[in-house]
Amino acid sequence: MHARDRQRLIERAATEQGLVTVEELIERLGASPATIRRDLASLAEHGRLRRVRGGVEPVRLQPPATLLTAPFQAASFLRREAKLRIARRAAEHCVPGESIIVNGGTTTYCMADSVAPLGLNVLTNSFPLASHLLSTGTCRVTVPGGEVYREQNVIVSAYERDTAIDHFYASKMFTGAQSIRAQGLIEGDPLLIKSEQKLLRQADELIVLVDGSKFEPRGSLILCPLERIALLITDSSAPPAALAMLQQRGVRVEVVGEEDRLAAP
Repeated sequence: MHARDRQRLIERAATEQGLVTVEELIERLGASPATIRRDLASLAEHGRLRRVRGGVEPVRLQPPATLLTAPFQAASFLRREAKLRIARRAAEHCVPGESIIVNGGTTTYCMADSVAPLGLNVLTNSFPLASHLLSTGTCRVTVPGGEVYREQNVIVSAYERDTAIDHFYASKMFTGAQSIRAQGLIEGDPLLIKSEQKLLRQADELIVLVDGSKFEPRGSLILCPLERIALLITDSSAPPAALAMLQQRGVRVEVVGEEDRLAAP
């Protein structure tokens, strides 16, 4: 029997039984122990089966890792016009050639076209933003190490140290949020909190981009207190009482809308 046919039968046996021993395969296939072991080694090397004591078992694929936040594609269609206006205003705060950090999110992604020609040095954990800036404009792009989370399109690492982040200094960091509360800037996943706090440590100023819906109470994980925010950019649907509270806490607020008006500090 050809090795390819023999290995196909071994895979089928492992899939049907969940675990198949070397002895069973020798008896079933009429091959020598050495031949069966070579087959198992080849199958394991190519990731088709997993070796266990005395035999093999099928590779049980782990489901893709997910975060406890909304998928990027779904969120990108929500309040898109407001996000574009907010992002354009945020880009006006970028000085050509400076270094910035852009946290992943649908509103911060909308900054892409506006910042692309500015020749910025950009550190971002947003996979689509990095791709866009690499293909368009003059920005230099740095990404942190970690795993790409497909649904949110962000690069997140559970490890404390990251050379790319540790050696990157930024005058400004731009971020969205799950919500804004009196307690601070709220995110929805503990792994995201840990990752974003590493980014935050490397920036002088924090600029927050949120539409009016983000002032609804949701979430319970605090990324940072309000006092860490230098500027918050939102749209005209933001509740006036919430904006007044932010200003009382020392947060500068800019409100964009159809009139593109600016709130007094």
